[in-house]
Amino acid sequence: MTHQKRIPAPKHYSIRRKDNTYVSTIKGSRSKEDAIPVVVLLRDILEYADNEKEAKEIVKNGDLKRNGDTIRDVKEGIGILDIVEIPETEETYRAVRDGKYLKFIPVEDSKVAAKIENKDVKGDRFIYRLHNGENYSTKDEYSTGNTLIFNSGVTEIELEEGAETLVVQGKHAGDVAEVKEMRTEGMQNTAIIKNDREFETDLENLVAVEDIKVEE
Repeated sequence: MTHQKRIPAPKHYSIRRKDNTYVSTIKGSRSKEDAIPVVVLLRDILEYADNEKEAKEIVKNGDLKRNGDTIRDVKEGIGILDIVEIPETEETYRAVRDGKYLKFIPVEDSKVAAKIENKDVKGDRFIYRLHNGENYSTKDEYSTGNTLIFNSGVTEIELEEGAETLVVQGKHAGDVAEVKEMRTEGMQNTAIIKNDREFETDLENLVAVEDIKVEE
């Protein structure tokens, strides 16, 4: 397994950096800037494993799912808005931002939310590139920037004025706020959003999250 020392590990890893010497790096579609490896989730955050060996055993037994699919490698990444299920304990978590860290909040649903970053057309199908690095192919047309909710079908949530959003990047990461105004100046697209305060952020930092739980 490829490893990196704990001290220079990405800042969004919520780990005790002086305990063990190494943590594993990420394999798969998730970005290393926005995700953590499964071993860190099981050992350092949920504390279902005391070490990497125990984390591997959990994964080997098929006792961890991401967005409904069984995880088979402790190097696989878990990123923003991923749903983590532990069938043995019947627990379900959604990954959200909490400042610079990833936070895993317990949820009762298993709705998978993914923001459309860009799209392409191949024949009669649209290929959507999602924020989690995965692609989704369908004949249905959706808009870039909107969120797709996968839950026994697909629902589109528009990123528009009045939308409830989760801030996933920047100094306000982790905030849940309503879009009050959307602005375009030159090549820059921003939004004024408001919760208990009002601030401006890049539109790309926002994910529309209506009807899904993203805070405790």
